Amino acid sequence: GSEGFYVDLTTISTGQRYKQTVINKIRGRLKDWLQNPSFGDIRNQPLDLAIVARMSPKRFKGQDVDNLAKTVLDALKRDEDDPRFLFHDDSQIVRLLVWKIKRQEEAGCNTDNLQISFRVHDSKRQMVLIQGHFESP
Repeated sequence: GSEGFYVDLTTISTGQRYKQTVINKIRGRLKDWLQNPSFGDIRNQPLDLAIVARMSPKRFKGQDVDNLAKTVLDALKRDEDDPRFLFHDDSQIVRLLVWKIKRQEEAGCNTDNLQISFRVHDSKRQMVLIQGHFESP
C-alpha cells in the first residue's frame, strides 16, 4: 500500500495565474502527513508517487499531463521558506504515475479532485492503480 494518501476537491490548474494557489492548497494539506512519526525518515528516501486528477471534460482536453505533474511536484518539493514538504528534491522520485480522468458531470457541481499517493520506493513492487491510489499486485 501507500505510505501517505492525499485527496481533496481541488481543481488542478497549471497556468501561471493559478499554479501558486494550487501549490499552496496542496502544501496546506501536507500537515496531515507531517504528523506521521516516520515522516522524517520518508523525506530522505527514494519515493514512488502516484497522481490522479479528475477533471471536467473541457479541462481534460486542454490539460497537459506533464504540467499537471510539475505543479504537484513543485508543491511537494522543499522550498526554503516553507517547512511543509514531502521530499527535498525531484531526483528522489524514482517512479511517477500520472493519470488524468474525466469526471462525471453533475449539474451545478464542481467535483474535480486531486489524489496523491506515495510510498518508499521498492524495486520489487509494481505501481498499480486501484481506485485512485497504487497498490502492489
